[in-house]
Amino acid sequence: MFKKKPKPIFDERRQHKRIAKQFILHYYFHDKPNKKVEITQLKNISIGGMCFISSKAIEPNKEIKIDLKTPYLANKAYFNAIVLNSHERVANILYETRVKFEHLDTKTEILVKQMMEVFLKDPKDILGDEG
Repeated sequence: MFKKKPKPIFDERRQHKRIAKQFILHYYFHDKPNKKVEITQLKNISIGGMCFISSKAIEPNKEIKIDLKTPYLANKAYFNAIVLNSHERVANILYETRVKFEHLDTKTEILVKQMMEVFLKDPKDILGDEG
């Protein structure tokens, strides 16, 4: 007879593997494209979204645009994203902001997939499992 697999301790909601890298990014609000809000640091990224550090909480469902530059990509990657939440890490100073990508253009999708392929070779950079 077949044994049942043990149930995981927690339910992983993520659909994609994530890589942990601290790249620099700019973000700005969809309705004010010429006003970049801040330069900040990426915490992790997947083909479906990212988590970054921000100095202000961003309200859920807010549309933002993100410019990401890494030493591994010749060009910047541009993302349209929807904020899922901003979790306070240091009271009134630092927030972890999670976003979901919306309508990735082909060029950006290819860039992210290439970056993922490079970093997924190193197990220390991998944060989650595909579900």
